[in-house]
Amino acid sequence: MSENSGGEVRAPREPGGFGWSEWVADGAVVVYLAGELDLSTAAEFGRRLMEVAESGAAPTIVLDLSDVSFIDARCTGLIVSAWSAAKFRGRELCVDGLHGVSARIFGVLGLESILARRELAASRGGKVDGRFEGAGGSAARWDSVGAAHEAR
Repeated sequence: MSENSGGEVRAPREPGGFGWSEWVADGAVVVYLAGELDLSTAAEFGRRLMEVAESGAAPTIVLDLSDVSFIDARCTGLIVSAWSAAKFRGRELCVDGLHGVSARIFGVLGLESILARRELAASRGGKVDGRFEGAGGSAARWDSVGAAHEAR
């Protein structure tokens, strides 16, 4: 796994690994993920995700999947379990940056409508345009759709 504090994550060096970075921004815990979320990473991913969902750090948890290259059904189920745990505690867990395989899986399972982050500026007082280093070191920004895009 590759991890760096301060909001910077680099792509995992070993195949099948994932990167994790976590910070608080605009009243939300943002968990930025990169790499692959599959059977080989499920235990560690699930443990960390449940810690965040069950902690009281912020009322909203945002999982940024914009640099996740693969996600399987088990890890998708872990996200749903964390969503349920957070909801039980009066918190919101939402997913940002759905694309490719993750967008297809969330769409087919009908999870996009309950987990995908739709509104940013309205719910955060307009201060949403965060910058971070994406996997591979490219600068990225959030937009109102919730996907990360390369900075121009």
